[in-house]
Amino acid sequence: MTKWLAMLMACLALGLVVAACGDDDEDENGGGAATTEEPAPGGGGGADDQAPAGETVEVSMSDLRFDPESVTVERGSTVRWVNDESVGHDVTKESGPGPGFSSGDPGGLQQGDTYEQTFNTRGEIEYVCTVHPPDMRGTITVR
Repeated sequence: MTKWLAMLMACLALGLVVAACGDDDEDENGGGAATTEEPAPGGGGGADDQAPAGETVEVSMSDLRFDPESVTVERGSTVRWVNDESVGHDVTKESGPGPGFSSGDPGGLQQGDTYEQTFNTRGEIEYVCTVHPPDMRGTITVR
């Protein structure tokens, strides 16, 4: 009986620990606020994925393409591009509202490198990897 009681108490304690480590976001969208110094265009997410304002959306660079190619974000959201392959890539704004952006030298993002951009100007932004056009293109819609 004592072993059973000890196991029950251990399970209850573990349950409390798991509950305490859960999501404690207070807003409906589960996101925190991102800080931005300057309006800057950018984006990421899924083909019609939409991120709440202040969220960070990831776009993978793999198989010589952006995945997803098209995302929708709210103003104030950040897009993080991650190079998930051994080929060098870059991210460069091609057209759309807001200031220009570029991750730097062509092919400068090596495997595991990231680049982030926060978007504060509404509209549709097109971007490209200048090393792999015309296949590596993406679109960010900022609402």
